[in-house]
Amino acid sequence: MNNTDSTNAMNAMSAAADDLIAESAPLPLPPDLLSVEALPLPALPDALRPWVADVSERMQCPPDFVGVPMLVGAAALVARRLAVRPQGLTEWQESPNMWALVVGRPGMMKSPAMSAALAPLERLEARSAEQFNADAKGHADALRLHKMRTDAADKLARQKLAKDPNAEISNAFDGLEEPPAPTRPRLLVNDLTYEAMGQIMTENPDGLLCVRDEMRGLLTSLQREDNADARAFYLQAWSGGRYTFDRITRGTLTVPSVRLSLVGCIQPGPLASFIRAASVGGSMDDGMVQRFLMCWPDQSGDWRNVDRLPDNAAKRAAFDVFERLHRLQAADLGAVQPVDFNGDPEGVPFLRFAPDALELFEEWRTGLEKRLRLPDIDAATEGALSKFRKHVPALALTLHTIDGHAGPVSRRATVQALALADYFESHARRAYASGVRPVVAAAKALMRKVQAGALPAMFSTRDVARPCWSGLTDRDVVGAALDLLVAHRHLMEVDAGQVVKIGRPRTVYVVNPEVMR
Repeated sequence: MNNTDSTNAMNAMSAAADDLIAESAPLPLPPDLLSVEALPLPALPDALRPWVADVSERMQCPPDFVGVPMLVGAAALVARRLAVRPQGLTEWQESPNMWALVVGRPGMMKSPAMSAALAPLERLEARSAEQFNADAKGHADALRLHKMRTDAADKLARQKLAKDPNAEISNAFDGLEEPPAPTRPRLLVNDLTYEAMGQIMTENPDGLLCVRDEMRGLLTSLQREDNADARAFYLQAWSGGRYTFDRITRGTLTVPSVRLSLVGCIQPGPLASFIRAASVGGSMDDGMVQRFLMCWPDQSGDWRNVDRLPDNAAKRAAFDVFERLHRLQAADLGAVQPVDFNGDPEGVPFLRFAPDALELFEEWRTGLEKRLRLPDIDAATEGALSKFRKHVPALALTLHTIDGHAGPVSRRATVQALALADYFESHARRAYASGVRPVVAAAKALMRKVQAGALPAMFSTRDVARPCWSGLTDRDVVGAALDLLVAHRHLMEVDAGQVVKIGRPRTVYVVNPEVMR
């Protein structure tokens, strides 16, 4: 094609594109992030709220980074002793073990805030370790004494047999059973294999809290095909119920009721990739990610230097709550102990809602079930919101217990739980919308190049890829960004070959003149 033909072709395509977009005003592109609710501090227990506010102020971080891990930690202790039955009569029962992801960019003080929130549990864990070490030393001394006594009894029995081969020695070793080894009580675990966690759970059947400073590693490992067994264990550990490990080396281990709480930090980018994998047909489309409560607050633009001592009264009150929950006895709260057909205790004791709280919960649940059945809800978000059937009663039971109340779960605790549910739902919607965040960012970056003159008014995908601009190097993301811009009328997709009737079909994009004004 000579220069004249090329110019005529360009003019023809431009005229065709002008005709197509003459009456198509561009639509606003989606926001990079959906708005979210601020943490409703009044919904936090009175005994924990001052410490959450104090840590948040001194660290200059969102209170969410303190309040959410603290709630998960407290719920983990409640789950060791109590469950909740959200209906008035049925056997539907939920454990208050919860999973949460604290989302934020690097440097937002996620990890220090989470450490401060879980410090009461760390102290309980350290105390258990000290007691175990003392018990282990005592056990070692007892074993040495046992060996000496056994050796002495053996020697005496040999002497008797030497004198009389028919001597009676059947009782020679009575009372010389080996002292049992102490078991270390555990509340917290960190980075360990699921088999090791199962071993610890068989010794601590009331449940554990797993704390991961970086949750990305765990979720990435659980995506691998060779970790399917580990993934199945984690899925069961959120839901509860019996779990059996059959291993050649360790034999069969059974946990009567696995109750795993889980909290950790993650950055927005990795979370977005896991969200995309959790979409229909993705590698994580089994409800794993949807089990997490999301905490993705906005970072305040204001910062000030806060250099003061902690509020010791607030700290002491928070630590006292965890001490009390650690000593919690279900019978003291009026919990009902389930029994089997023979009348023997079976399962975790439970509380139900008080009548006015039950009415409130049923009204909320009716609205939830209707929303879950709307035709335009995406599958990943639907999966996340469906888990609120457990989250709300679990939060209500936890708040009720933290406040020191006995008997049925109160209306006040239920109101607080529903306020937190609204908060977590807004953060879930932000998280699940973040799966398309790279596409939106790429679309906006591409249009900035257009407006800066780096791209002509008519260009191809190759023209975008060739310069290797930041944020525009992933071919799939760029393709999705172009589709988004076409859908929002910022660009028009044109088949160059069809317009000028020469050459092969080739897609080019024409900029809507309206976006240049």
